[in-house]
Amino acid sequence: MSPYEDPYARSADHLDLLSAGMWQHLTSGVTEALGDLAEHSTIVELGAGTGLGTEVIARIAPTASIVAVEPSSHLRAVLLHRIASDTDLRSRVTIENLPFPASRLPESFDALFIMNTLGHLDRQAREQLWQVIAARLRPAGYAVINLQQPTTASAVPEFEMAHERVGNRSYHGSAWAERIDDTTMKWHMTYRTSEDGTEIEATDVEYLWNVIDSTTLENELRQHNLSAAAVGSEQLGIHRIKSRA
Repeated sequence: MSPYEDPYARSADHLDLLSAGMWQHLTSGVTEALGDLAEHSTIVELGAGTGLGTEVIARIAPTASIVAVEPSSHLRAVLLHRIASDTDLRSRVTIENLPFPASRLPESFDALFIMNTLGHLDRQAREQLWQVIAARLRPAGYAVINLQQPTTASAVPEFEMAHERVGNRSYHGSAWAERIDDTTMKWHMTYRTSEDGTEIEATDVEYLWNVIDSTTLENELRQHNLSAAAVGSEQLGIHRIKSRA
């Protein structure tokens, strides 16, 4: 296995702060998608990041055990601090560092959760993900994923993702994307820190992103006897995946 290349190594100090608003937007759809889990469920979260989503899952499923997978050591440092600082989370959340598909996952689970992360997996890795879901999902269990816009490879003009102020300084995140081929985009992100209108620091990050639309998703899942159904607002792109059996 080749060494893991961390796409967040240079942006981790901004991500937790600038992602909070996004998670406020996602919470209603995630709550609807996960709201009927049985008590004492086992949940796998792929791409836990700094733990903002982990906190949401834990609130929705207050008796669940959670395996939070985050291969970025920079994001995982924040995740571990967040989990260890909360008595409840500390007792229920196990943090796994290896990237999927090398991640050490439970032999079976009631739910698998992957939010704003699927695009990091190429076609081969997605096949491995569907295999794991089909093989390890318990009866009545499901996976929850989202398909982020755009779901077809296309150029995206630069836009501001988020803007927050802490003390005397402002933190900005902007992004734009270029089309690489029919299924791949390259995202370019810029994170800026400023004070009194003067830029103090700017960090540029780029990474490849594998796009997938709902039709392609359904076609891939069908090969593994799985199906997907949209949940909540269409804008959020959240789907629940279940066995067809």
